Amino acid sequence: MSLLVACGSGDGNSASAGDTTVTEGSGGATSGTSHGASGGLGGGSDGGSGGDTGPGATSGASAGGAGEGGAGDCESGPEALEGSVHRGDLLIASDADALAARAYSTIDGTISVSSDFAGTLDLPSLLEVGGIRAEGSASSGELVTAQIKAIRMPNLVRVRGTLWIYLAFELLEADFRKLEAVDARLWIHRNTELATLRLDALRSVGEDVQITDNFKVPACALERIEANLRAAGNTSIGISGGSQETGCECRLVCGQGLCL
Repeated sequence: MSLLVACGSGDGNSASAGDTTVTEGSGGATSGTSHGASGGLGGGSDGGSGGDTGPGATSGASAGGAGEGGAGDCESGPEALEGSVHRGDLLIASDADALAARAYSTIDGTISVSSDFAGTLDLPSLLEVGGIRAEGSASSGELVTAQIKAIRMPNLVRVRGTLWIYLAFELLEADFRKLEAVDARLWIHRNTELATLRLDALRSVGEDVQITDNFKVPACALERIEANLRAAGNTSIGISGGSQETGCECRLVCGQGLCL
């Protein structure tokens, strides 16, 4: 499998990696490939918080899904606004709950997503949280899957406890692009429709890492996550089950694996 990397830095230079060329300008980046895809950071499945497009950035795709141009560098995204601190745990059971949670930049406790919440949890101002749990259940022979469609926390830096996403069969996207540390366990398992997983900055996990049976996440995205963790000294790592589709190349574009 060929793994190509393309990232912009906004310094007005041009860089080439294989047959992927990135041309950077003062306000953004334009990228293209021989397969006809252009763009930097991948957007959300329903048009939410992907990378911002600034002046001079071009995005789009002539074949397949759309991407979004980065505004100056690969880490661009929605700006984190100053928010308040929530003391204790927080349950997301409705769209109203998800909307109210946007007011917080810190949540001391765990964000728990009800299994029947079928919306998007988009928290662009959240910087730190005690834990994250979104899961279904499989007990007594009955399978109950979580209905959440997307989790977007693009400015989150630290999870002080466990990050746990399990049996979310409707989940398409999990964006934790700036997350650097999970103090306890990282478990992202059996989310059968998950296609976009952003853990670009993750370097430290206090306990074990299990990212398994998420069959639609591009294999090169999982390989980069594992390489970053091992290079930082993490050893208890189980990562497998990514997509290696025929008829396309898995490429790494600003931390996100894309099948082009």
